[in-house]
Amino acid sequence: MKQIFEIGDGALLGLAPAKLNVTLSIGKLDSTTGYHYVSSIMQSVSLFDYVTFVKSEDTQIYGSQIDGNIVESTLEKLSSHTGKRINAKIICHKVIPSAAGMGGGSSDAAMVLNLANIAYGLNMTQDELQEVAQSIGNDVAFLVNGGRAKVEGSKKHTITDMDVPELHYLIAHPRMEMSTREMYAEFDRSGRSFAEIAGERCPDISRLLGDISAGSEEHGMTGKGPTVFAGYKSYEIAAAAARKILGWFKGDTFIASSLPRIDPRIKA
Repeated sequence: MKQIFEIGDGALLGLAPAKLNVTLSIGKLDSTTGYHYVSSIMQSVSLFDYVTFVKSEDTQIYGSQIDGNIVESTLEKLSSHTGKRINAKIICHKVIPSAAGMGGGSSDAAMVLNLANIAYGLNMTQDELQEVAQSIGNDVAFLVNGGRAKVEGSKKHTITDMDVPELHYLIAHPRMEMSTREMYAEFDRSGRSFAEIAGERCPDISRLLGDISAGSEEHGMTGKGPTVFAGYKSYEIAAAAARKILGWFKGDTFIASSLPRIDPRIKA
């Protein structure tokens, strides 16, 4: 699936995908790095923010709820890496729920790297872009390429590509936010999993998983939550699962398909 387009007048449009943590295991704090060891299988899915990128003399960032700091940091890191000042007018239309464990801000940053690479003719490989992305955040590093990968490590993660299953995911997002810092603090205090901690704070999580897990190939809560998902072999099965929760669930629901790695070429 194409995710980068040329839309005229020097503007590029990127479809920045959400990610799901299909699995997530958190280890103890690594005293040498100050970060927890994490092992996760991540999958990018066809729920997108829409990022427009135009070269400019100074950087301007527009868009409701966009994390401007991570996008500005992305341009600064890329400028430092290339020795070339990278500025842009960036407009982001947000669709991925914020603070939902789906990597929305990280995906915007990853797509900005891909778009800047094209717009400025940097000719960086996806591996080189991933190296820059790693200095911004581990989710950013995964989302530069997307697809499915095993992601593991503490401060710096190794990313190992995996085969992408053809699945359709029902994604259910309760309209509440989970603080990453608070979740890790509670994990350190209690040793309970993110799913257990989030489920205590948001009872909908357990009920959702009970309703949508039947017939799924994989299911769970993504990242720190509170978003839950279930992947099915067909859109029709996913839609049937969605109908099971529509009578009581008051949050946001989406159906999205699994995505392969990003094709960095543009399409007019």
